[in-house]
Amino acid sequence: MSGVGHFTNAQAQATYLSLYDATIAAIPGSPDVRDVPTTYGQVRVYRWGSASGTPFVLLHGRGATTAMWEPNIPALAAERTVYAIDSLGEPGRSIQTLPIRTSADQAAWLTEVLDFVGIEQAHFAGVSGGGWLTFNQALHTPDRVATAALIEPANVLARFSPKFLLGGLSLLPGVPQRYGDRFLAWVSGNPDMTQPIAQLLTTGIRNYRMALPMPAYGTDPLLRSLQVPVLALLGGRTVPHNPHEAARRAQTLIPNNQTEIWPEATHALSGEFPDQLNERLLRFASHVA
Repeated sequence: MSGVGHFTNAQAQATYLSLYDATIAAIPGSPDVRDVPTTYGQVRVYRWGSASGTPFVLLHGRGATTAMWEPNIPALAAERTVYAIDSLGEPGRSIQTLPIRTSADQAAWLTEVLDFVGIEQAHFAGVSGGGWLTFNQALHTPDRVATAALIEPANVLARFSPKFLLGGLSLLPGVPQRYGDRFLAWVSGNPDMTQPIAQLLTTGIRNYRMALPMPAYGTDPLLRSLQVPVLALLGGRTVPHNPHEAARRAQTLIPNNQTEIWPEATHALSGEFPDQLNERLLRFASHVA
């Protein structure tokens, strides 16, 4: 269907989902799993834990799926109920059925998920594209967002660098796979690309065609309008954007912010420093509810 994310063919889908299921199964605990109907498609939602208090909602980086949160979920779920969502229009277990064209559309399907699952308010934490989704949700439904943790958010605090945008062309269909793999490794700080989560990410990008709009830039007026407490965590070695410009804008424009540059981190901050991130998210949330 035009304008809707999809796998390239049935075999590619089966190969990807087999790897996906194995990677999700490696996350400790036995999550409650729900497939939530929304206007734009069916959304896979996982819940770990049943602690009282305001829960966490985790939103992954583009194409990374819930599996990317494996280093974070056990520690967070020990203190709070954790909901992790496979974003609509990306590889994973969510199934897009209608085009998503605007920022309002993105907020709409996520709000429908919150309503269906019964989440009145949550501490949102998002990485990269998920950081943008968190920012977008805080703009559209601030009453549902207790806090917003923007972890290396995409195109929110600083614009994408020209080098990053140019490198992204290596992910287009028809470009030899080795160039796309090199680009992803560069963005992620050159990790071991044979690890399951890296294999899942590269397989998804090869086998799934996304049809989502570019994340809308966080202009000065939008950042000033944020009504929720924001934790902005930036990698000092990140390449998609300038972390110092991002920190400057967060600190000067967002009314209620705690902004940090982690000098040794790259864009893959959540996986590089999971213990530190888990502690920081829990501490930030504890100051609100």
